[in-house]
Amino acid sequence: MDTSEYLPMFLAESREHLQELNLAVVRIEETPDDRDTVDEIFRIAHSLKGMSATMGFAAIAALTHQMEDVFELLRQRADGLPREAVDVLFKCLDALEAAVEEIATDGAEQLDPAALIEQLKGLIRERTPEQELDKIGGVDLPDLPTVRELADGSRVVHVAADLSDEALMPAVRAFMFFQALAELGELVGSIPAQDGVEQFQGTRLEAWLASDREDHVIEAAAAGVSDVEHVAVQEAQDDLMPPSIETLSAAHADAEPALVGGPAVDHAAPARRVATNHAAGGAHAGATVRVDAERLDQLMHFMGELVIHRTVVETLAGDADVPGLQQAIQDMARSSQALQAMVMQVRMIPVEAVFLRFPRLVRDLSSKLSKEVELQLVGQETELDRTVVDALGDPLVHLVRNALDHGLEPPDEREAAGKPRTGVLEISARHAGGNVVISVRDDGRGVDPAKVAQKAFERGLISEEAIPAVDSQRAAELLFTAGFSTAESTSDISGRGVGMDAVQAKIRELGGEVIVDSEFGVGMTASIRLPLTLAIMSALLVEAEGMPFAVPLDRVERTLRLEDHAVRSVAGQRMLVLRDGVLPLIDAGEALAGRVVPSGEAHDHAVIVRGRDRRLALAVGTLVGQRELVTRPLPPEVSDRAAVSGGAVLSNGEISLIVDCDALTARATEPVPVS
Repeated sequence: MDTSEYLPMFLAESREHLQELNLAVVRIEETPDDRDTVDEIFRIAHSLKGMSATMGFAAIAALTHQMEDVFELLRQRADGLPREAVDVLFKCLDALEAAVEEIATDGAEQLDPAALIEQLKGLIRERTPEQELDKIGGVDLPDLPTVRELADGSRVVHVAADLSDEALMPAVRAFMFFQALAELGELVGSIPAQDGVEQFQGTRLEAWLASDREDHVIEAAAAGVSDVEHVAVQEAQDDLMPPSIETLSAAHADAEPALVGGPAVDHAAPARRVATNHAAGGAHAGATVRVDAERLDQLMHFMGELVIHRTVVETLAGDADVPGLQQAIQDMARSSQALQAMVMQVRMIPVEAVFLRFPRLVRDLSSKLSKEVELQLVGQETELDRTVVDALGDPLVHLVRNALDHGLEPPDEREAAGKPRTGVLEISARHAGGNVVISVRDDGRGVDPAKVAQKAFERGLISEEAIPAVDSQRAAELLFTAGFSTAESTSDISGRGVGMDAVQAKIRELGGEVIVDSEFGVGMTASIRLPLTLAIMSALLVEAEGMPFAVPLDRVERTLRLEDHAVRSVAGQRMLVLRDGVLPLIDAGEALAGRVVPSGEAHDHAVIVRGRDRRLALAVGTLVGQRELVTRPLPPEVSDRAAVSGGAVLSNGEISLIVDCDALTARATEPVPVS
């Protein structure tokens, strides 16, 4: 069977299975008596083994098979696995992940499992004959009973299953289905026949299984195979027996049975009725379809083009006097906005896709640092654009590593400070308007302003006279300086000065901001605020020096006319005097377009924008209005030189640059409080 066309699906599902296994092993280490997780581990490992064997990746299948023997210990031990066994399992999972990525890159399996298999074998004792019988479901495979004994003595169940209509690998799914059942007993009949599985292209699978396992266990094993939708298990009756068993039983034959697939007669009609009733009893939550990410990107691109064309039509319609045109334009706008919202929703995935990597990371790092840590994940169901989720992983890893290494204290130090020995690390996500806020909070030592100030002075970032003025807020700002670190020595965990500034740079690329809130001795919270999507954004369109600029709408506090407010000069910096404070007044033409306004020429309006940790006023010539813009990235040489984060094509064909509010506020002076 040519399996090359199934390789993308194999890679996608293997990555999912390995991530789930990592999470499940961490969970079972914490709660050894969680039988649901034990069953989940066996289901995932079995699916991965079956897929690998079917695709011809023998090394992955062999290693996974040996791992199953260690997982078997989970069913025999009430206290779970020892830590050294879990460490070996994680080594195996890391090796499997590397092998899958090699297959994705080179198409070849680069894995030698011999050393890991030996380590796995060293964790288990050789099974007794009774344990071997129990593992395979009470059937001694080398000495199979006769068909008469199967039909007249042992319990034979009929298992009927339906594959999803969207299943892209029916032959592979059929193989995995029969293999999953074979783990629970002896497969004595099947439709399709075992020697015809490679050619199978249908959706109906049937099997006759001799097993002493309970029906719900058999059903769970069958349902655990990918793309299997409905499963029905019932005692095999005479009219449900495959023809081979009926005939041989009637003749009292003494020969051993073979895996038989009789002609596709309608012996399974009653089973089909059972399957239908089963489906009706537990309504299917909804089918899912795997779609290539590139197609979603193209869909979003065309949706963006539609938004631009809609804006053009709305502009043209405003100058036309055609009866009924305005109503038609409104209807079109309403439909296209609904379509836009739906396309955006299709691209949304839960932030859980990022969160799932942290239980394993926290487990490994806390062990290496000899710290006791309780990880809490909150809001995993919060949804974000796929592009944002893909880019969020590395910044969050930096924040988690920083919290574990610098934030949380060792157990003895926590006890001396009156804290519990086990520190708490919480990673949470929540929606906030058109944004998502993801926070990493720890109850550790927090940021020490005195220590940060001294380090900053040693690195030449501040003067000696400025050290006493460094408070918690200023210390948090210094953490984001390139190359800054408070670590006494470097390690593979942190201390190389490439952490917090890298986080800030990446989040700014995504159009977001990072806010740090710390209280010395109590803990620290680092919050990342990101737009829900990077593709289409709401912005306030303004003009400065004849050029259009777009200010992200979620960063705009308000707009005002400059002639209604006083403007003062403080130490060479223009300041806008407001009732609630005095803000730096930045000229948009100079800051964004590099053009200096001629002396005496003034802008008419100001836009009050919010940056990472302060506000400022952006002086502009004209307020054009709110627009939905399709964003595009800019070359690094452009974005590094000016405080802009991207561009967008307007309805008239002009290109509007998107203002980077964080970069603007970083260049501004500190706000001066009004006395």
